[in-house]
This record gives sequence, C-alpha cells and structure tokens, in this order.
Amino acid sequence: MKKLFTLALSAVLLFLAQGCFRQEVQVAEYSVPAMSTPAAGAYIQGRLKGIPGISNSTFNVENRTITVIYQSSTIRTMNIEEAIALSGFAVNNRPANPNAKLPKGLE
Repeated sequence: MKKLFTLALSAVLLFLAQGCFRQEVQVAEYSVPAMSTPAAGAYIQGRLKGIPGISNSTFNVENRTITVIYQSSTIRTMNIEEAIALSGFAVNNRPANPNAKLPKGLE
C-alpha cells in the first residue's frame, strides 16, 4: 500500500511540474510615436526578429504601434522595450538610444 501511495504521489507531482515549465505565449502592444512610415515599422520588426523568445511582430503605422508575440518564459516586456529603444525609437515611456544610427530615410 505504501508503494502504491508513493507511486501515485510521484505521478501527481510530475503532472503538476509540467505546468511550471510550459511556454507562455503572450501578446504585448507598444507605442512608438516616431514610427511614421512602413519602412520604420519594418526596420523595428527586423531588429526584433533575431531576439530569442520573440515569435512574431506586426506594426500599425496609423496608430504608431507595434504588437509583439513572445514567450514570457524566455523574454520580458521590458527587454522588448529596451530592444526597440536601442534600435533608435522611443517606446512607451522609454527614450530612444541617442547613439543609435538609423538607416538613411528613417532619421
């Protein structure tokens, strides 16, 4: 009986532990006031593309927003904001990196 109880308890713990490690897909929208052209949106998308944990992004020039789909267990929203700011665009309340070199036409 003790062996059966231990086996059942182990099975329950393994089942519960799976939830601790699952990948949480999240969606966040960021305000980028200086993103006034499709080229600027595409530039920011390109900068976000290689970052681990970010699976997709879309931009809306009219609303000047970028929406990011990401894995919350891999990256946090503040890291995404920092990546956008480092690319040379102010995002939400975070200022743009003054040392960022924007491509010609996005300045």
